[in-house]
Amino acid sequence: MSDIVEDLDERRTSLRLDMEAERIVLSWHDKEGVLNTDEGICIDLARHGVLIDYKQGFEMGELLTITFNPDNDKAHTVKGQVCRTTECNPNSFHIALQLIPTDK
Repeated sequence: MSDIVEDLDERRTSLRLDMEAERIVLSWHDKEGVLNTDEGICIDLARHGVLIDYKQGFEMGELLTITFNPDNDKAHTVKGQVCRTTECNPNSFHIALQLIPTDK
């Protein structure tokens, strides 16, 4: 029975990469338009989305910039839109983002 439930819960059509709690840098503009930057943790990454852990929640639809490998020459930045925020405990929120394609 549990195998059936797991099959129903998994809706992803692309491979998910477990990031093993990799440190990332988040950037976003608050309601006053001020740019904020802070560190978070990447839980997993897929072709169309990313799941992060951060100390506060974000509103649905907020735009975030995520930088992987921020302290070296392999840094890579992506943009995403918040599609879900789940409070795990008072200082830990899981935030799911849909990645936004960027023109090169």
